[in-house]
Amino acid sequence: MSLLGRLIWILLKRSRTPRCNPLDTLRVQSRALPHDLDLNMHVNNGRYLTFADLGRMDWFIRTGCFQVARAQKCIPVIGDVTARFIRQLKAFDRFYVESRLLGWDQKWAYLEHKILDKHDRVAAIVVIRGMFWNKKTGGMKPQELLDATGNGHMEAPELPEWVQTWAQGLSELSERSRRERAAGSQ
Repeated sequence: MSLLGRLIWILLKRSRTPRCNPLDTLRVQSRALPHDLDLNMHVNNGRYLTFADLGRMDWFIRTGCFQVARAQKCIPVIGDVTARFIRQLKAFDRFYVESRLLGWDQKWAYLEHKILDKHDRVAAIVVIRGMFWNKKTGGMKPQELLDATGNGHMEAPELPEWVQTWAQGLSELSERSRRERAAGSQ
């Protein structure tokens, strides 16, 4: 099944399921196919990011975030991603994507996706920092999104220390880039 086919399957399969708590760990099953492989005959590292996308779409739909964002004419965007590749998947291996919300701040939501092999061993971990975006109004704050899904009572869990450090480093990188652009335009 192509990646688009996998996405359509998730959309159809999950569109009628009851909503889940945004802090639940959700799981999607799939299988590595020959077009997912690289020249080493194992899953290409970029495909793990795509598998995380599939897990994230499942999470968006099952938590109600996708429906709320669509009503607000927002699209999901990823600001940053980090990945750790641990174990290879080969053609026709069954795998699972477990997705969970690590927490959020004023601007970003942080989600973790673990890609597990058929024995529940971690093959890869992908962590993203993302938001829902509207061209006219900008980014939708995570708390606004949770409020609109009926989960406004939830408080953000404290982000793991390494995620806080990662986020701080990304903010510093963005600031440095802005300063360099400003200096270059003068």
